[in-house]
Amino acid sequence: GVTSFFREPERFEALKTVVFPSIVKDRGTESTIRIWVAGCSTGEEVYSLAMVLSEFLEKRPGSPRISIYGTANNENSLKKARAAVYSEHALQGVSAERLARFFTPMESGYKISKTLRELCVFASHDVTRDPPYSKIDLVTCCNVLIYFNAELQAKAVALLQYALAPGGFLMLGSSENLRGATTQVTAVSSRPLIYRKGEAAFIS
Repeated sequence: GVTSFFREPERFEALKTVVFPSIVKDRGTESTIRIWVAGCSTGEEVYSLAMVLSEFLEKRPGSPRISIYGTANNENSLKKARAAVYSEHALQGVSAERLARFFTPMESGYKISKTLRELCVFASHDVTRDPPYSKIDLVTCCNVLIYFNAELQAKAVALLQYALAPGGFLMLGSSENLRGATTQVTAVSSRPLIYRKGEAAFIS
């Protein structure tokens, strides 16, 4: 349940410079960018991704649509994510510009704008046993695997790799790595740790 908006800022910089340019290339309005946040907790990472990707695409005419799936196996967390209301304290990582653009002030805090909420779907899912999503361009699973034993890690990693579309990206948290548990994806960034399906080039 430990999460926040724009946690580990270097991950979001890497998305803008490494991941998004690749998955958006040669794709137009008939296409949909599909992102899966596995272990989304109360939704902050999902909405952070929606903000950054929306900002990235606004500079491109004829951009593809966006679908972001946030999953967790805690119904209370999912309920808060769907409500999309956060306290002022929870928004410390959000810039004033983004607060004004993507949030609506309320008596109990701030609510994510309807435009952003419509890009995001939250559902119950267990990454160690439930069927995965498919044809995903970007999977993020940050600071989830560290809580699993070796057997559960192996199951989760296999499922996450299967979910990726060819050329899709998998991003892990700063305390995680696949430790040789994969032959389907290759590291393309070491910090933050990003893997790509069917891609051998190492970036940095």
